[in-house]
Amino acid sequence: MRGQPLGLGDGDHVRSKTRQGAGVDGHGVDVGSEVVGSQRGGESGRAGRREHVVGAGDVVAHAGGRVGAEEHRAGPSHHGHQRVRLLVSKGLTPRTIGRLEDELRGRAARLVSAALDAGSCDFVETVGGELPMQAICILLGIPESDRHQLFEWIEHSFDFKGDRGAFETTDDVARAAASMFEYGTALIADKRAHPADDMLSIVCNATLPGEDPPQLTDQELQFFFSLVWAAGADTTRNAIAGAVVALTEFPGELAVLRDDADAMSTGVEEIVRWTHPAAYNRRTATRETQLAGQRIEPGDKVVFWEASANRDELVFAEPFRFDARRQPNPHLGFGHGVHHCLGASLARLEIRVVLTELLARAGRIELAGPVEWTRSNKHTGIRHLPVRLDAR
Repeated sequence: MRGQPLGLGDGDHVRSKTRQGAGVDGHGVDVGSEVVGSQRGGESGRAGRREHVVGAGDVVAHAGGRVGAEEHRAGPSHHGHQRVRLLVSKGLTPRTIGRLEDELRGRAARLVSAALDAGSCDFVETVGGELPMQAICILLGIPESDRHQLFEWIEHSFDFKGDRGAFETTDDVARAAASMFEYGTALIADKRAHPADDMLSIVCNATLPGEDPPQLTDQELQFFFSLVWAAGADTTRNAIAGAVVALTEFPGELAVLRDDADAMSTGVEEIVRWTHPAAYNRRTATRETQLAGQRIEPGDKVVFWEASANRDELVFAEPFRFDARRQPNPHLGFGHGVHHCLGASLARLEIRVVLTELLARAGRIELAGPVEWTRSNKHTGIRHLPVRLDAR
C-alpha cells in the first residue's frame, strides 16, 4: 500500500459527494468564499464544538481530539495572511522562479552525479532533501551552511519520532522552536539593516500602500520566515522522494518519462497528485451551510483531506494508478483558493530538474531496502529512501 502513500483505498475512506455539495467548489471546501475561513489557535475538541472531516468521502462529524498543526502553530490573522501573500506573490512569480532554473539544474546535476558515484545512497539525504533546502536558502538569502540545522529545528513539526504524541511539545521541541525564533529574529534584523537581493530582504523592507501598518510587523515576518522555510524544505523533498518510490513501483511510467520529454510536465503534476505531502487542512465555518447533507454551523471546524480528494474516483480515472500522462489532472496538491501554494512554481521546477537529471544519467534505479516513512498524521513524508543507482 505504500504506493498509495496514505493507504487510501476504496475501503479505507468514506466516499465523496463533497465535490457536488453546498459550500464547495469542484475540489472540496470553498475556502475562497465566506462560508469557511482560517482560524488558528486553541483546541478543536472543546465541548460543544463540532468538527467535520471532508475528503473523498461523505462529511463525517466527530467530537474530541486534536486536528493538526494549525491547532498549535500561531499564524497571522486573515488580514495579516493576505498582507504576507501580497508581498510573497511578487517574489515567487513563474518568471522570477524561471530565472533560477539554470542554477537549480546545475545543482541537481551535481547531486545526482554524487549519488551515482556512490552507487547506493539515501536518496532523501543525498538528493531529494538537498535541492529544496538549497533553493530556499538562495531565495531567502540564508547562509547555506545553516540549512541542516534549520531543518533539524523544524522537523519536529513534520515527524513525531519515538513515542512522542502528535504535536506534543516536549523539551526538545520547545528548545527547537526557541532556537528557530532566535535565528529568525537575528536574520530579520540583519535583512532590515543590510538588505540584499533576496526575497526576505524585499519582504522585510517593503512598503504596502494603503495598509496600516505599512510594513510587515515582526510577528508577520517571523511567520513568513518560518512558514516559507518549513514549506519549502519539507514538502518538495517528500514529493521528489515519493516520485522515486512511485517510479520503482510503476516502471512503465519511468520509461514514459525517460523516453518522452513532453511527458515531464504532466508527470510532475501526477507526482504532486500521487504524493500529496500535505495531507489535509482545517478551516472554520463562518456561517451556516450544508455539505453533502451534513449541517455545518458557524464556528464548526471543517477538516478536508486534499490527499483523499486526489484519489476521488468521481474525478480521476483509475485514481490508484500512477499515470505520467494523466490529463486532465485537477489535483489539490497545491491547495486552492486563497490558500493556494505560492511556491507551486518553485516546487514544480525542483521536481522537474531533479527527475530530468536523474532519468538522463541513471540507468538502473531500484530500492536498496525498505522505505522509512515519517510518523505523522499531517504530512506524508519519507525519512530514509535507500536506493541503488547505475549510470547509463
